[in-house]
Amino acid sequence: MIKFLPYLFLLTFFSCSEPIEKPEIDPFHGMTNKERKSALENALTRASKKEQIQIDGYLKRHQIPAVKTGTGVHYCIYEDGKGNQIEDGQNVVVEYVVTKINGDTLYTTKKKLEEFTVSNSEKESGLHEAIKLLKPGAKAIIVLPAHRAHGISGDMDKIPPLTTVIYNITVKNSF
Repeated sequence: MIKFLPYLFLLTFFSCSEPIEKPEIDPFHGMTNKERKSALENALTRASKKEQIQIDGYLKRHQIPAVKTGTGVHYCIYEDGKGNQIEDGQNVVVEYVVTKINGDTLYTTKKKLEEFTVSNSEKESGLHEAIKLLKPGAKAIIVLPAHRAHGISGDMDKIPPLTTVIYNITVKNSF
């Protein structure tokens, strides 16, 4: 028993000591503000190119003949609507399924349709852009790159940061 006493003492001593904290590593240490800005811009450019490759692959795999807007939103109207194109300030009633690029469903309005005001609601900026390309009754697939969806913060619920969002949407009505 006395042989184990020094080991017991050491075990007690080390288990009662404070944990060793690792110092935080600053990836920008020693950089000027200009160098930091350049490094961040380069990282965002690389991420954007990678996301575009993923979007192109998704569209090709699913044989979606999408059109790309100047802001990077892709859309494919697979059923035309009737009447005039939707405009800023109009209310629209829509049914949709929102998925990630891997197919995981994030949101759906199958049980309850959603109404919002175009260009004047909390919906994604890319959705506002794309909805104005549609007419009442139209059905479309809309692919929003992260910067036109929820960006670096996600939606603080189901959509993670830097996530490409895909809407399969039907415009039920506009007024």
